[in-house]
Amino acid sequence: MAAPIKYTAVGLFLAIIADLSGLVHLDDEFEGSRTLTLEHSFTIDGNAIFSKRGTVVIRSLKGNKAHFTPASDFTREDINLLKKASSQKGLYQLRVPVKEGSQQYVSTFIPACALYESSLNDQLTINFDQSGEVLGLSVVTTPGICVGLNVPASNFSDWKTTVEVMQTVSGPVPDTQTYIDKMNRDKVEKEKGGQNDNRSFFGKYWMYIVPVVILMMIATSQDPNAGGGGR
Repeated sequence: MAAPIKYTAVGLFLAIIADLSGLVHLDDEFEGSRTLTLEHSFTIDGNAIFSKRGTVVIRSLKGNKAHFTPASDFTREDINLLKKASSQKGLYQLRVPVKEGSQQYVSTFIPACALYESSLNDQLTINFDQSGEVLGLSVVTTPGICVGLNVPASNFSDWKTTVEVMQTVSGPVPDTQTYIDKMNRDKVEKEKGGQNDNRSFFGKYWMYIVPVVILMMIATSQDPNAGGGGR
């Protein structure tokens, strides 16, 4: 009867490991999950009136998992506003709060004609810092140029929006303490090297003077005219 108990324990252990792995995967899957309200404005003559366009749901910053959910369908009024802004060379502006519930916003804009001629086909990119606050927002359309197309109203039935999220990565931090310690050591060494030398002239330069004196003595002893002549 011992063998079945042994196998049951092993199976239970493997089941626990599998459950834990699933939890780790689940945590990673929903890492950084949050929701941001996206607002937009069809701006003419610099007068921006923002309204809710929808929400951006971020499931994972690391995994770049996010999607856009519109607040409502693109109405006939929205089509007219976009068409008017496009014809008058207005702007299409977007903004999101730095974090949900904040009154501080990060915004961006494109020519209104770019959104109009793309038939609501745009891509949003949201940049976050390490704490999860929004650093930047950008939008591009496909196509991204205005050529004066007259787009039928049937093309504006819904948004064709994709979302990309990115998180900044901290760069290497300079080791300032090591640099300061090195400067202090260099300063101490310089002060040591700059101390006054109180030795005498001979004490400082004897290693140069002695060889010269020896050479002079040798030269004098070998010169027959050096010691005075005998008769």
